[in-house]
Amino acid sequence: MKQVALGHSGLTVSELCMGAMNFGTTVEKETAFRLLDAFVDGGGTFLDTSNNYAHWAGTGDESETLLGEWFARSGKRDKVVLATKLGFDRHGAGQGLKAHQIEYWCDESLRKLRTDAIDLYYAHVDDMDTPLEETMTAFDRLIQKGKVRAIGGSNYYTWRLEEARETCQRNQLTPYSVVQQRFTYLFAQGGIQRPYPYNENAGIEKLRYLAKHNIPLVAYSCMARGGYADNSRLPDMYIRGERLATLNRLARGKGVEPASLVIAWMLHSRRFTDRPQIIPLFSCSSVEHLQANLDAASLSLTTQEAYLLNEA
Repeated sequence: MKQVALGHSGLTVSELCMGAMNFGTTVEKETAFRLLDAFVDGGGTFLDTSNNYAHWAGTGDESETLLGEWFARSGKRDKVVLATKLGFDRHGAGQGLKAHQIEYWCDESLRKLRTDAIDLYYAHVDDMDTPLEETMTAFDRLIQKGKVRAIGGSNYYTWRLEEARETCQRNQLTPYSVVQQRFTYLFAQGGIQRPYPYNENAGIEKLRYLAKHNIPLVAYSCMARGGYADNSRLPDMYIRGERLATLNRLARGKGVEPASLVIAWMLHSRRFTDRPQIIPLFSCSSVEHLQANLDAASLSLTTQEAYLLNEA
C-alpha cells in the first residue's frame, strides 16, 4: 500500500487508516488480532483508537487494551503509526481538555497500549470551556517529554481550528497537524439536527481551509454505515439524487463496488486544488471486508472519472 507524508506532522502513514473502535467489544480478540495482522501484512501502517472506545458496549478501555495485547504478542508496535484520543467523558470523569486531564489520560493510554509514546494524539472533541492556550501548551509539553510525536484535532469547527493555529503561532507551540472529521462522498442535508453537535460532516469550507494549511483530513464514517453497498441503509442526513446515481453508474461501468469507488475518490482528492489529502478511516469485522478496502486503494481513476465524481 502507498505510504504518504502526514502533512507537516513528520509522520509517514499508509493511505488507508484502520479503526479499532469495536476491537475487544463487538469484535472479539482473536478476530481483531487476525484483522490487525492482515492489515499490517497488506501494507497498512495507520491505526486509530480512543480512550473511550467502545464505552457503549463495554467500559471504554477495551480497544486500547486489546491493541496493547496485540503489540505485546505480535512485536509489531514499530510497524504502525498509532493514533488515540482523549476529551470525551469517562464515567463522569474525563470530559474536557484541561492540562491535568491531558496529562492524566495520556499516561492512562500509554499504560493500556503498552507503549512509550503515542504517535498521533487527538483532541477527540473541542472543549470551549478551557482556554486554547492551556490545551495547546499541555499538548506541546507532552511532545517535549517524548510521550507524543504529533497532535491532531477531531470534531472541531473550522473557526476553532484557526484559533488553535493562531494560539500556537503566537506562543510558539506545536499546532494540530491532522484533523479527523466525519466525511463521505455524499453531501449532508442542511438543517437536519445531528445526534451530536460536534460530529457534523466536513464541508467545502473546512476542506479548503485544510488544503490551504496542508492539514490532512482523516475521514471517519466514510462508508456511510454501509449505505454505498446497500442504498437503503444510507442515513437520512445524506442527499442522494444525481450524485449517488453518478457514483452507482460509474461503479457499474468499472465493474467495482460503489464503496470501493468512494475510497478511490478520496485517495484522488489532491488532484483538486481545493481539497486536502484525505485518508479514509474504516472499521471492519472480517478479513474479507478488510481485503475489499485494501483492494480499493489500488483502484485507478482517470482525471475525467475523478472530475465526474467530484462535480456530480
